[in-house]
Amino acid sequence: MSTDSNTLPPNYHRNFLAGLIHGIFFQASAALSSIHTVFPSLVAALTPAASAVGLMATLQSIGQVIPQLYTAYVVDHLSRRKPLLLGIITFRFLSFLLLAWMVLRFGHTQPLVVLWALLLLFGAFSLLGGMGSVVYADIFSRAIPARRRGRFVGMRQLFGYALAILAGYFVKWVLGQPERFPFPHNYAIILGASGATLAIALTGFALIKEPPVPTRRVLRHRHAVWHSAVQLVKASESLRILILVQSLITVSLAVAPFFVIHAKRDLAIPLATVGIYLSLQMGGAAVSNILWGWLSDRHGNRLVIIGIALMSFFTSLLAWLTPASLGWLYGGVFILLGATISGTRVGFANIILEMADDATRPVCVAVRNSALLPTALVPFAVGVLAKWLPYTVLFRGAAVIALISLLLAMFRLPEPRDHPDIICSL
Repeated sequence: MSTDSNTLPPNYHRNFLAGLIHGIFFQASAALSSIHTVFPSLVAALTPAASAVGLMATLQSIGQVIPQLYTAYVVDHLSRRKPLLLGIITFRFLSFLLLAWMVLRFGHTQPLVVLWALLLLFGAFSLLGGMGSVVYADIFSRAIPARRRGRFVGMRQLFGYALAILAGYFVKWVLGQPERFPFPHNYAIILGASGATLAIALTGFALIKEPPVPTRRVLRHRHAVWHSAVQLVKASESLRILILVQSLITVSLAVAPFFVIHAKRDLAIPLATVGIYLSLQMGGAAVSNILWGWLSDRHGNRLVIIGIALMSFFTSLLAWLTPASLGWLYGGVFILLGATISGTRVGFANIILEMADDATRPVCVAVRNSALLPTALVPFAVGVLAKWLPYTVLFRGAAVIALISLLLAMFRLPEPRDHPDIICSL
């Protein structure tokens, strides 16, 4: 069912285009600093400890959820919310420029200093990114109507991942010429490029016209955040099931940063192949977005989440079963990984917007994301377990967890469009 053009919110076409510019170049920046390929490879060049890779993934997960309930309170009292997100993106941009300089200046002489700077800055902009996700969801839920969001997210990620595929070849080109771009120049160049594309994303977001915010307030004071969070979770079984399904899928994806480490150490894949894997991941994400966007708009986001769980299962299964003699087949892991991650940005991001009314939406988004906090420790635990267990054993466990999430999504998770009575409200 299409949305009547007369019912579109003000500045819809401008915001749609500006949002695409922001999302496309933000995705390219994220690809150039991917937590699943580039950053693990950089960390491995700075230290042999696999736990450092897990710690980085844990910092990202913790940063994304810790500040969200407080952010919901702050956002609930702001008449304009766009400036907060502008400041967050600016900090991330400056962080990448600083990291590029530090890698170039100290990568050879003081690698542990660079590692700690990387972890601290990465943790900081992950923390701010967690705040930003609440603001972003709120702004775009008002700017893009529900039956246009699948189209918007699908186009944003389709073109974003197309640019990210080129980013993967850029990474391959840089890392594949050690005589021309020796360490640490290679990673400094890649981080600098990530900062440059993020600057374009910042410009796109600056062009957005923020729609009016709801006048009704649901959080009268700071302490009301926790009370409202508990009330929402108790009152909504559908929200509890959604949190459980997303938690299981997040846990199953906790092994993803170790796919590239396994390829290098156990399958003897050359360093330059990291760029190929990045392109394959982005290619899988781009192609799958056609399916995810169509499913989201036409049939709802429950089917998208079922597809995500299925892709996560096959990702870990293929990583577990691929032998060293068939190293070329391992590229399929990253195609499936890209499809899985892109699906989470459509399915989970959109279904929560349809499960809450306008005033409650920031709190509902924050509650859902904050409930994922325990899963943030899983990547670090995987890094520690990797000292004693082969990666293939860890991948096998991830496949089992993904299978459980698939069954829950199929038989317990409702579709909000078919069940309007499940709307979360305070």
